[in-house]
Amino acid sequence: MSLSLMDYEVFKRKLKDTIGLDLNHYKQQQMQRRINQWLDRVGAANYGEYIKTLQSDSEERGRFTEYLTINTSQFYRDVTVFKEIETKVLPDLVKRYHRLKVWSAGCSTGPEIYTIAMLLEEISPGRRHTLLGTDFDVGALAKAKEAVYTENLLNSLPAKYKDKHFTKEGQLWKLSDNIKRLVRFERQNLLEDPFDRGFHLILCRNVFIYFTPETQMFLTKKFSESLIPGGIFIVGSAENLMEPEVANLKRVSYCIYQRE
Repeated sequence: MSLSLMDYEVFKRKLKDTIGLDLNHYKQQQMQRRINQWLDRVGAANYGEYIKTLQSDSEERGRFTEYLTINTSQFYRDVTVFKEIETKVLPDLVKRYHRLKVWSAGCSTGPEIYTIAMLLEEISPGRRHTLLGTDFDVGALAKAKEAVYTENLLNSLPAKYKDKHFTKEGQLWKLSDNIKRLVRFERQNLLEDPFDRGFHLILCRNVFIYFTPETQMFLTKKFSESLIPGGIFIVGSAENLMEPEVANLKRVSYCIYQRE
């Protein structure tokens, strides 16, 4: 397999035209290594050959997009963080604002925003909140709307939520319609599309680690501007915002920031 750096630069430009993803915002060594592994897996000889495949094969575009966007998620992922969301963040927000506007950015197949929906139903039953999940990958969004999951994705979810909101169908677990109807899903390119405003809570977890420092700061400012004053922004356990004060954010707990 012949993979030169010059060829990779051409590949990046053509990939943006083909699937709309600008790899210049991603850490190059990490992303190029990941792409090379995929090309080796599918037997592509070089970047030029593979971009032609992507341009002509919609199914391969879908598979490659899903692979690149790293759709890893889980219900109640990072128990320490979600315990704080359950016992402190959401109760405080509900008390202050009654009805919440919540966004899970880079939501993958939906476990995170559905977890928030279940927690809010426990904390404020029957209250109508606005819950949004967005992702670049349309395949992941289709799975989110279907809301049928393998058991390993529910391993961290407390039993009371699993028992109340899921039904086992063979080897899979189906989320109840009562929770599904609370969440809206949309496709979004975080790097290029405008952000809505007025959110009380935004979660963008395990997304920043793939971006360059410059892109991380760019997105941090965009997310902060989308929060109301006093709103909460939560990142992944492996992430730490650089200079959050530049984006009018202050760290209030592990992975949790508040807009000033």
